[in-house]
Amino acid sequence: MKIYDAQIAKENILNFFKKSGITIENFANVLGTSDRWIKYIQSNEKYVFDVEIVKKASTFFAVEYSNMSFTVLNPPNNLRQALQKKHSKNPEYSKILNDTPTVSFIIENILAIDGDFKNSNGLELKYIKNIIKKYYPNMKLTTLSSELQKSTVIESSKSPDKLNTNVYKLK
Repeated sequence: MKIYDAQIAKENILNFFKKSGITIENFANVLGTSDRWIKYIQSNEKYVFDVEIVKKASTFFAVEYSNMSFTVLNPPNNLRQALQKKHSKNPEYSKILNDTPTVSFIIENILAIDGDFKNSNGLELKYIKNIIKKYYPNMKLTTLSSELQKSTVIESSKSPDKLNTNVYKLK
């Protein structure tokens, strides 16, 4: 018999959430909790999700509850597309999955694999915005610089040519 492990469930939920590209507010609505509580769980190692929330997350992410709470899982790279397909008949989930994804999701799942960015030796923010605009032309990118600096896949450095300008490239 598999034993419920709250820490594993928490790790899985947060990994799947990050890979889904939905906002924390929308994810909180899916789980029936507050975004404040999710942020609190993210930042405090000792806090976990209760069983009912793990069940809701398992249903949303289409993962067996026993797997979600017993084994550390690796979300698939195409999780967002798989969820869009699975929840296409559910208007509430379909809408949030078809909204523009989060900036961190775009950085890690779109920008990091874009040929123009991948093959560069470092690009300024304005050029990165142009790359992202190819995929999401109406997106507001007000937090792009700070998200790039927080990213685990992007390296930031000072421009050798311009003062007070950063350049970004893959790590």
